[in-house]
Amino acid sequence: MELADGRVLAYDDVGDPAGAPVVYLHGTPDSRRARPPDDSRAAAAGVRLIAVDRPGAGDSTAHPGASIGALAADVAALLDHLEIARTALLGWSAGGLCALAVAAGIPERISALSLVGPVPPVEAYRDPAVVTALDGGRRHFVELAAEVPAAELGAELAPYLVPDPLTPELALEVVLEGAGERGRAELAAVPGAAEAMAGALVASVAQGVDALAADVARQLEPGLALDAVAAPVVTWHGAHDGVSPPEVGRWLAEHLADVEVRVVEDGGHHLLFPRWSEILGALVEASV
Repeated sequence: MELADGRVLAYDDVGDPAGAPVVYLHGTPDSRRARPPDDSRAAAAGVRLIAVDRPGAGDSTAHPGASIGALAADVAALLDHLEIARTALLGWSAGGLCALAVAAGIPERISALSLVGPVPPVEAYRDPAVVTALDGGRRHFVELAAEVPAAELGAELAPYLVPDPLTPELALEVVLEGAGERGRAELAAVPGAAEAMAGALVASVAQGVDALAADVARQLEPGLALDAVAAPVVTWHGAHDGVSPPEVGRWLAEHLADVEVRVVEDGGHHLLFPRWSEILGALVEASV
């Protein structure tokens, strides 16, 4: 769809057309296809799944200079376009942080949130328990973020997150290597999941890496108004997730009004894939 400022917002509208609407927000670097590829599972869960490319990812036009909160207006315009009054939000990884920003910006349009392995607001990294629970790579990112300006750090990291040139074969290698042993097992549990993630990675930089750099920088913006999030929130954390360990859920529970923290004891950062139907079902229940 075309937004009021002329940008394009790309989305998939799949699942059950008469089901409970759920807007899905992907991680970083990803696009709307970073989800289990069999959309009949969404239909079986009674969900109308609306998977959105964030600005600059996939087929959505970049939004230079925009804050993370600007996504709320884009989602509101999409809901108006689809004639949906209220929706639930499902955010995975960095998409979880984006879902919080959307819920804070348009609370009257949001019925419930599920955050799966969410990247938390940057203020969470002031909590030593959160930082200690992160894996080495994520902890190093947090340490760099405390020393390097967000825009500069995003520009430095983007080429390392996505190689250039990126072929589908190389993208699959990057996805599997980055997932780690537990993540590879979670992806392998869903036929076609790793290939879907590889395609999403290719699409994430189809327009270049500048938007990816900006997306990383937005994740380091302080001041997200968590007190404006009115809908009930469920956070899902794998006990072995080094990006969003259960300590992130504890921190969110201390800063949001209505939160349930669910810990999957054998889960890692890619638990979204094997638990997709369960997560969607729980979100439908919460949004009633």
